[in-house]
Amino acid sequence: MTIGESELHDLIRESVRGIAAEFDREYWHEHIQEKTFPTEYWQALADDGWLGVTIPEEYGGEGLGMLEMSIIIEELSRGGGQGGIIFVLTPVFGGIGIQRHGTEAQKEHYLTRIADGEMRFCMALTEPRAGTNTLNIETFAERDGDQFVVDGEKTFISGVENADAMLLVARTSEFDSSNPTHGVTLFVVDEPTEREGISLSELDTTVPWFERQYHVQFDGLTVDEEDVLGTEDGGLYLLWDTLNTERLGGAASALGGGLRAIDLAVDYASDREVFGQPIGAHQGIQHPIAESYAKLMAAREILYKGAKKWDEGEECGLEANVAKLLTSRAGTEAADRAIQTHGGNGFTHEYEVYDIWQNLRLTQTAPVSNEMVLNFIAEHQLGLPRSY
Repeated sequence: MTIGESELHDLIRESVRGIAAEFDREYWHEHIQEKTFPTEYWQALADDGWLGVTIPEEYGGEGLGMLEMSIIIEELSRGGGQGGIIFVLTPVFGGIGIQRHGTEAQKEHYLTRIADGEMRFCMALTEPRAGTNTLNIETFAERDGDQFVVDGEKTFISGVENADAMLLVARTSEFDSSNPTHGVTLFVVDEPTEREGISLSELDTTVPWFERQYHVQFDGLTVDEEDVLGTEDGGLYLLWDTLNTERLGGAASALGGGLRAIDLAVDYASDREVFGQPIGAHQGIQHPIAESYAKLMAAREILYKGAKKWDEGEECGLEANVAKLLTSRAGTEAADRAIQTHGGNGFTHEYEVYDIWQNLRLTQTAPVSNEMVLNFIAEHQLGLPRSY
């Protein structure tokens, strides 16, 4: 256990490590190659209660917090495969978003299904002409009585093909520079692949991932008033409310991935012999691995601090963004050094370190770029003038 952790956290780590160990690299390789969702893995997490870790017990969850979710994501990522980051879309944007802002009917309908593994979410936010400037989104939901008609487009939307529900971000009022945060609404759209008015175009991406990326076109999609999450025109504040949990969950995934790379580098350096002794006996191999491990341990502390503050209802924007920045950098560096430790073998399919590097390098760009994280820190923590 790390400082501040309880026996419960130790038990969580042990349980989650056990689940991760049941699904070997061949299992993940098969799902990545065939682009199929890891259903057995997902259900194993549900059966042990981890998909509902933050969901209140009255809706079938465990009633725990973001600290516990961060530990779970970290351990799943460290255990190999891609089981950690899949927490972000469903338990975070679906579970936490609806838990905090949904109606009672929405909570009863969605939260129990998330907890037992029956429901998966995707998130439709990014647009071709908006990027990280969410205020500039153009997808529009026009009110028509007690319904809305949605037109627009989204891009780089993950896992639509596996989603039972989509959290859709759209404008319901025109942009007003005098009140720029007004006019955005969140909708929960059931069965997005079955709905008229939604069409998908797959994007050709190179990151080794079991889910596909899509360009999503909305052309006359009809959604009901009861599908609004929170308040009409007030969705941007609701979205921001869950972004810190997205940062924390993403940071936990990058942390676990970086530690996975360290574990593999240590194993290889201990076994690989050159000139009569293991290569790990040389400081030129030891020191880079040790330095990356130290950076990951430091990043873990700010991640846990942020998660604990979120659980206690305190502002954690600084910690969440710093954790995202540091884990993405340290994780990518750890994977790079693991590749170097493996030498030529680091670039073969037999060893997984190059795949880890590709996935971790993505965390410096998505779901928000490190440059935007630095902008946030500079403006909101240091008081520097807005730079964008």
